[in-house]
Amino acid sequence: MFHKLKQDLFRNIKNIPGWRTTRKIVVIECDDWGSIRMPSKEVHDDLLKKGLRVDSGWHNMYDTLETDKDLEQMFETLVSVKDKNGNPAIMTAVTNVANPDFGEIKASGFTKYFYEPFTETLKRYYPGVNVFELWKEGISEGIFIPEHHGREHISVQLWMDKLKEGNEELLFAFNLGFVSLDIPEVPEPAREFRSEFYFISEDQIPFLINSVKEGVELFKDIFGLSPTVFVPGNAIFHPDLEEVVAQCGVEFLWVNHKMAYPSTGGKLKYRRFIPGQKGPGGIIYYTRNCAFEPNSPEYNGIGSTIKQIDAAFRWGKPASISTHRANFTGGIDPKNREHGLNELLLLLKAIVKKWPDVEFMSSKDALHLMKNKNL
Repeated sequence: MFHKLKQDLFRNIKNIPGWRTTRKIVVIECDDWGSIRMPSKEVHDDLLKKGLRVDSGWHNMYDTLETDKDLEQMFETLVSVKDKNGNPAIMTAVTNVANPDFGEIKASGFTKYFYEPFTETLKRYYPGVNVFELWKEGISEGIFIPEHHGREHISVQLWMDKLKEGNEELLFAFNLGFVSLDIPEVPEPAREFRSEFYFISEDQIPFLINSVKEGVELFKDIFGLSPTVFVPGNAIFHPDLEEVVAQCGVEFLWVNHKMAYPSTGGKLKYRRFIPGQKGPGGIIYYTRNCAFEPNSPEYNGIGSTIKQIDAAFRWGKPASISTHRANFTGGIDPKNREHGLNELLLLLKAIVKKWPDVEFMSSKDALHLMKNKNL
C-alpha cells in the first residue's frame, strides 16, 4: 500500500512545475535508433560460450540495429491508430548517427578512434537491403521523426583506453563487433560503455565537445535537416556542454528533474531542472513524464503508462512517453518485436479510447507549441 501511494504521489508531483496546456498531447520518444548493440544471435551465443555474461540484461539479449521488418511493422502499427484530427501516432526516433569503425580502429593498433555514419552500418549489417530507404519513407509520412541522441552511444574514450590496455575479454568482444561488455574496471556510471558523455578527467572534455559538434553536422548530412531536440545518452551530461549544443542550433535539451553530471574523478553530481527553463545559449530544458518499456522484465502491462498519462493531463502537461528501440527490434528474436508492437498497439488504442480528444505529435511540434505558448 505504501509503495502504491508513493508511486501515485511521484506521478503527480513531477508534473506540477513548468508549462501548462489544456490540450491532450501525446509524444512518444524512442531512444537508441541507429546505434549498434548486439550484432546477432550468433555473436550473443559466442560471447556466452566464452563465459561473458551478456544475458543478464534484456537490451543485450534483444537489441540490435533496426531491420527493414522492424521499421515496416512499426509503421503499420503507428498508422493504424488515429487521433482526433485523423493523424496517425508519431514516433520521435532519438538517433545516434555514428558507430565505431572496427576495421579502422584495429588497423591503427587501437591508437585512434574512427567512426562511420549509421547509414553505412546499416549497409554492412544488411547487405542488399536498403533499410535507410524505409527511414526516409517514415520521415516523409510524418510518423518517424529523427532527433539527436549523440554521435554514438558509447563512452568512446573509456572504451579505447581499455582496448589499448589489452583487456582480453573486451578484445574478444571487439573482434565480434560488440562494445557493451560489462567489465569490473569501468566506473559504475559508464558500465557497458553506454554513457557517451561520462568522463573521469577534465582533459576528456574537448573530445566530447568535438563529438557534439560532429554529431550534429553528421545528423544534418544524413537527414538534410537540423535536429531540434538533443537527448544525452544514459541521462549524464555536463553543464559545460550545454552551450555547445545550443551553438549547434539545437533548441531543446532533454533533462531529468534531477540530472547527473560527472565531476572531479568521475564522481557524479546532480542538478535540478524545471521544464521550460532556459540554459546557456538560450537552450530550453524539457522532461519526460511517462514510461513505456513493454519488453522490460519489470513490465506489467499498459496500465502503469496510462496512469502516468492521466497524471500528466491532470496537471495540464503533454504526456511525453519514454521508450527504447530494444522493445521493438526483431533481428535477434522476432518474438521480441511482435510482443513490443502488440503492446504499443494496445497502448495507442487505450489512449484514443480514454481520451478521444488526444493529439499525437512529434517532440519538435509539441515543444514548439509550448515554447510559443500556443497552448
